[in-house]
Amino acid sequence: MPDMFSNTRRALSAAMLLGLLAACSDEAPQAPVTSGTSLAAAPIAAPITDEAGLRAAAGKALADQRFYAPAGNSALDHYLALRDIRPDDANLATALLELLPYAVIGIEQAVARQDLDEASRLLRLLERADPQAPSLRRLADSLAAANASAVQAAAEAVAKVERDEAARQAERDEQAAGLASRAALAPVPEPAAVASPAAPRQAAADAAPAAVRPATARPAPPVVAAAAPATVPPPTAATATPSLLSAPSPRYPLTALRRKLEGQVTVQFTIQPDGSVAAPRVVSADPPGIFDEAALMAASRWRFESGSRSVPSTRVVQFRLGEG
Repeated sequence: MPDMFSNTRRALSAAMLLGLLAACSDEAPQAPVTSGTSLAAAPIAAPITDEAGLRAAAGKALADQRFYAPAGNSALDHYLALRDIRPDDANLATALLELLPYAVIGIEQAVARQDLDEASRLLRLLERADPQAPSLRRLADSLAAANASAVQAAAEAVAKVERDEAARQAERDEQAAGLASRAALAPVPEPAAVASPAAPRQAAADAAPAAVRPATARPAPPVVAAAAPATVPPPTAATATPSLLSAPSPRYPLTALRRKLEGQVTVQFTIQPDGSVAAPRVVSADPPGIFDEAALMAASRWRFESGSRSVPSTRVVQFRLGEG
């Protein structure tokens, strides 16, 4: 057993020397002290519960410089498991104290590269190994700040998606309003003239030779209908849909945002005389049940031009993810 802990100290001293040499060079490595090659060659195996197996696994982890990673197959994991079996073993306590500086370095590097799950795991190992470790509070505060920053970044990303969608919705509404205005101003095609029953007889008389026409018969001049200017009858209150004045953008459901889903909802509602929306309901949704509530909430906030009576209407609410 003393040989094992002598090997532990030699392995840790060698790793410490490599770390100091790297820190003194012009380009200090940002990766953990534990070798990436060793980690790749040491997959997580089934948990070891016997003392002899744990001591052998701890020695192998030290030889491979797997001081605190990968999870469940590092020297720190195995020594903690040994301490649970031998809580009064002074050599185990010494070995754990010698491994703690590497765990502290691993936590700091994990926070710096935003690997917060790994930082949380190492912080739990550190607290388990030494609940009174001087750096424990500082590292916990650093991890909490990194988590808060990640939450804020996610909220800002959601807000950006909502702003982009609102801008696109406003552009679509403007285009739709322009198309509706041009359609209202387009001329109505003039109906084709209907021939009267006397038209065939008049045509035959015109086509007859002049010698056989009665002397007193003179072809009547053709009747030419004057083309009246095309007019569009003004829309009546019973058929015209009031113009949309305000359409706040719907909130993108977080469930759909996390799953990167897009879709649309067809909403049927009634425009009140004061321009507000009443009784909105979902007619169809693709995909169903994801965007329904957000579409109904958005429809309830729409505002139209005031009128003299209630008008039924239908609109499609689009949900599209923004780029980035």
